[in-house]
Amino acid sequence: MKCPYCGREMVEGTIYGDRYQMKWLPKTQKLVMGIWAKGGLGLGQGGLMGRSSVEASLCSSCQKLIIDIKSANQ
Repeated sequence: MKCPYCGREMVEGTIYGDRYQMKWLPKTQKLVMGIWAKGGLGLGQGGLMGRSSVEASLCSSCQKLIIDIKSANQ
């Protein structure tokens, strides 16, 4: 995949979380009691037996990560 910012080739990879689902929150939304991400966009699947993960591409030149939302929520 080409980086949409600089046009260089990106490295495909995976971001791994722990047993809880990762979530994206807008800057305007704060954590509940400073620890829980209520609402937002869930990324990957969490669970006691599994590990949340999401596919992402890294541009080592401009230090940007691009996450594939479809792969995150399957």
